[in-house]
Amino acid sequence: MLEKISSIFIWIFGLAIAVPALLMIILMAVTLPVRIYNRPGRALLRLIVRVFGGRATVEGVDKLDPHKTYLFMPNHVSLFDIPLVGGYIPNYARGVEAAEHFNWPLIGWFVRSIGNIPIERGSIHSSWSSLEKAASQIRGGKSIIIMPEGTRTCTGRLGAFKKLPFRLAQIAGVDIVPIGLSGLFRFKPRMGWIVKPGPLKMKVGDPIPYENFKGLELQELSDLVHERIESLIEYP
Repeated sequence: MLEKISSIFIWIFGLAIAVPALLMIILMAVTLPVRIYNRPGRALLRLIVRVFGGRATVEGVDKLDPHKTYLFMPNHVSLFDIPLVGGYIPNYARGVEAAEHFNWPLIGWFVRSIGNIPIERGSIHSSWSSLEKAASQIRGGKSIIIMPEGTRTCTGRLGAFKKLPFRLAQIAGVDIVPIGLSGLFRFKPRMGWIVKPGPLKMKVGDPIPYENFKGLELQELSDLVHERIESLIEYP
């Protein structure tokens, strides 16, 4: 009962801060050049994680070139994955995510306004169209965040990977950055609305150069990235 009461207050307080923060990010995204709003936009995403009680630590960001284009691949755990990843990577990046997210109240407006790319998970044709669009944006200098599991874990463990993210990496010719997120399953899992404030960790692995995997089969590349991400996850 105490957890439920505490979570109610966390949601009330968190949304009171998060909604204006999301609106501010949208306003900056549609009115200001990327070089001006990217840094304050990331600060607002970090604020959203903090006001819900997440105490984040980050390792490995120094491995990234902030001026380079990457395909970021984190594990998919929680609603707070994107604020955490987007808040701490130094690169200008947008996400490829399930099309149904674009119909959610507020969140849908947010992801659409900032330029995220919807993907129809049930349609192969639409999925390929989304990946072609993402590849075009990567070639234009925009990094992309994509969760290779395709959906949030129900167990806290890293799930099986979809093939399309790795086809994207190959057709875009871009380095892959594996990211391990820890603590988010306890913090706010897929099932349920209870929020448990506590430590979160984002661990950035060594980038995997395109030259090292361009000749691999999709399953070989998927297995490689799965192993890298799993090695970066420290706790559920």
